[in-house]
Amino acid sequence: MPDETDTARIVIRAYKGRSSTGINGLDLALEGGFIPGSSILIIGSATSGVDRFARQFWTISQEKRSFYMIDGYREEGMIDAKAMASADIFQGEEKGLVIDSLSTLIIREGIEPVLSGIASCRQGILNLHEHAFFTLYRGLHDLYAEILLMRLCDVVIELHEEMRGSEVIRVLEVKKITGMQPPSRVLPFIVTEKGIELSTTSRVV
Repeated sequence: MPDETDTARIVIRAYKGRSSTGINGLDLALEGGFIPGSSILIIGSATSGVDRFARQFWTISQEKRSFYMIDGYREEGMIDAKAMASADIFQGEEKGLVIDSLSTLIIREGIEPVLSGIASCRQGILNLHEHAFFTLYRGLHDLYAEILLMRLCDVVIELHEEMRGSEVIRVLEVKKITGMQPPSRVLPFIVTEKGIELSTTSRVV
């Protein structure tokens, strides 16, 4: 049985050999969470919940991860990275890192420095058994740039949202996860005041 702790009012289940995603239902779907040493790319619109996902992942292990906030409001413990160059962000502290978002860096500097930064931090997070977690806004970049980023990262997850009548439907799609087969279906989720939660109306398999 996994251990349970209450962190930031979110119940987190810790599995041996894996790192929690910060989302309980997603941990179950990924057989315990992310493999240590992996780079994670979260893609979605500005309102899909990518920023909440980043905060949840950072919150459960703040002492081991540096959060470089570029696009949104900086919370206590985050690094104000609005004016930082990508080289300074990727070659920062000896910790895991969360960057919100890569999109601003790409628009400001181009895709090449960002690809180089991701490649350069891979060995560091492997040695630390930590993670590099990135957000990317869908529709801002050309398809080839997105493909290069997806090829370079170990885990690629996309958050989808659409209107059906008067209802907003949100689903999470695991497009790629190195070392295991991705879930065979999309995972419905909701956004609450506490963050992202997988929907309890659909069984996670």
